[in-house]
Amino acid sequence: MSWKIQPQRSSSVALLHRGGCATYPDQIGLISQEDAMVALAQPDIETCEVCRPQTRLLG
Repeated sequence: MSWKIQPQRSSSVALLHRGGCATYPDQIGLISQEDAMVALAQPDIETCEVCRPQTRLLG
């Protein structure tokens, strides 16, 4: 399993996605589970409401 981070834009926050999430199809820069866990703990990164990566990471 891999994850990816959608960069912050001026009108939105950065989002953590599962690697295959279609709402952010960019496959460049996939990150490991360890990196995704670090990202999940950051206050300025939120999780995608569609793919809900936290359920796989914390489940």
